Amino acid sequence: MLNVHKILLVHSPHSGRSSQLTEAITSLQTQSLEIVETLSIADLDGLPDQGPLWKERGIDIVVAAGGDGLIGGVTTHIATSGLPLAILPLGTSNDIARSLNIPQDVSAALALLANGKIIEVDLGVARPAEQAPLIPSSHAANSTEKHHSYFVHALTTGINVQFARVATNVATRKRYGRMTYPFAAIEVLRNHTAQEMKIQFTDLALASTTDPDQPPVQSTQAASLHCQALQTTIINAPIFGGAWNFAVPQATLYDGLLDIIVIEDIDLGNLNTTLSNFFSTSEQHPGAPQAWHARYPDLHPAELTGIPGIHHVQARGVTITTSSDPQGVTLDGEIRGQTPISVQMASERLRVVVPG
Repeated sequence: MLNVHKILLVHSPHSGRSSQLTEAITSLQTQSLEIVETLSIADLDGLPDQGPLWKERGIDIVVAAGGDGLIGGVTTHIATSGLPLAILPLGTSNDIARSLNIPQDVSAALALLANGKIIEVDLGVARPAEQAPLIPSSHAANSTEKHHSYFVHALTTGINVQFARVATNVATRKRYGRMTYPFAAIEVLRNHTAQEMKIQFTDLALASTTDPDQPPVQSTQAASLHCQALQTTIINAPIFGGAWNFAVPQATLYDGLLDIIVIEDIDLGNLNTTLSNFFSTSEQHPGAPQAWHARYPDLHPAELTGIPGIHHVQARGVTITTSSDPQGVTLDGEIRGQTPISVQMASERLRVVVPG
């Protein structure tokens, strides 16, 4: 049983199932749990990391009541404090919760505060590419300047940013409700633009060409990819697509590696087929020497798919620049950065409550 008494709850009034928040708060109170404070995620905008301050106040756990974007925002505040996170999936997709097998039912998710367990999972961290690596400081909690942001699920640049601009617009959500995501997808596909991107990899993982069951070997050799791309996505948590439960092949929250997926500027008519093939594990061809790979000799030893038009590699770090910097970048579905951007596996790990 978890030793939880004092809770700080962070929510978003614009989450897909935010109407269930009152029910959730009532349920927490009936469990004899003290909700010390309830905050809107907007209350944390522009503030320094709050986790150390919350810990000093005796908070035992932070409950993120919302979707992936809210979880990413809360994580940036608590990652360095060691405070555990409980997830109440009130969002639309809830891909982070799905990746952790957290129930979508509100009551079942809340029950984890009594019968769940705390595990540690990987985190990604992003910062401006031209900035030197962040050196932790004892004064960090007193500084209002942020140079980095953590993410649990994914970081993207490309058409997904255009999608996020439409899908997270409050007026659009109010008008289209549950149809917001389909509407946003149609708008983006009608007006999309590809970007010339350069992606440089650090500690690239080389797949075994003789035994695919063997873990990858990290290479210190520099490697890069330069192409016209619809999107680059850096994956930490493997589940995409909400209830569709698309799983990124070979990606996990526990391997210390980021999964980088680059979709080149392929014909939109073939995009659906290409993505369907990618999400089907039977279509993965680790290390297969194909003509597609021959076009990218630096990247070939690390390629995990032989599907033309889409690259999938694993690495501990990556830097993304575009020919028309700055371009928007989403972290966990919210626009929270811009290119050029440097992304690494964080030295910190997220403590999160999952089913026991």
